[in-house]
Amino acid sequence: MTRNQSRQASAARFSEEARRFISWADGSASSERLSAPVALRRVLALYASALELPQPWSVGVTMQDAPAPPPDGHLRAVRERAAAIPLQHYGEIFSPLLMPPEPPVVGDLADDLADIYRDVALGQSLYEAGRCDDAIWQWGSGFQTHWGQHAASAIRALHCYLSQEDPSGLLNDA
Repeated sequence: MTRNQSRQASAARFSEEARRFISWADGSASSERLSAPVALRRVLALYASALELPQPWSVGVTMQDAPAPPPDGHLRAVRERAAAIPLQHYGEIFSPLLMPPEPPVVGDLADDLADIYRDVALGQSLYEAGRCDDAIWQWGSGFQTHWGQHAASAIRALHCYLSQEDPSGLLNDA
């Protein structure tokens, strides 16, 4: 398999996970209420898939035209659907690498899911337009600088919530 074929295969795998996340988050796959166990699984699967994106992300990037952001109605739908998850706000420390640590702030799960959705959907629109290298760059750079932080925060918050409030949510096949 050539390097280009490998990049395309990696992008196709991430695109499939991105498509699952997008349709789950905005309700286009199902109008079923969002739940904490499924949210954890969807965000974790997307995060794990991003770790497999090919490096360097910038190979072949043209970014001639920036992709259009998802419609406001879709982002609103993600936020409204996220409101069904019992966990909404949580304590967050922006960087565990700073010493002394910064004071904690309030994290917002709906904001996390909407930001992940926006960034991943931008890359997905590039991928669906046949701009594979641009999509890889959009997904990878956003993962490193923005949506990956939101995903990591959401994963931690959802794990803590489920382990303390609904331990069966960590174990079921929901």
